[in-house]
Amino acid sequence: MEKSIVYVSMRDDNDLDCSYSIVQKDDLRIIIVLRDVELGVFDYEELKENHDFKYLLLKHYPDNETAYKDFMKIIGKMCKKPKKSKYFLNHKDEDNRMIYVDLKTEHMITDDEREYYKERFLTFEKFVCEEADLF
Repeated sequence: MEKSIVYVSMRDDNDLDCSYSIVQKDDLRIIIVLRDVELGVFDYEELKENHDFKYLLLKHYPDNETAYKDFMKIIGKMCKKPKKSKYFLNHKDEDNRMIYVDLKTEHMITDDEREYYKERFLTFEKFVCEEADLF
């Protein structure tokens, strides 16, 4: 079994207007950022060093409550992922962007949805890049 160390900072406890979690396996770390109804998973070192919005997973949610519940679920899932997974060691060059509809329904974003979610995406991207030093 691989050991995971988890650090969580909730929106109510920080001045960042978001909740985030850092999951560490040995010297590898990812950060999960939840801001309103957008969630992104990033390589922690890459985000801190480059302020590059290169997400490993990005999800759009219909409401804050659903986003929060999935945030907590994703923290647990990342703890179970092996170090060799695409999230920690073997990043894949893919656009892993999803639309979360409900508990049983989520799908990869379509071209039509990209336009619909464009403003939300750009707002989230700007926030993550500007605040990267504070995570």
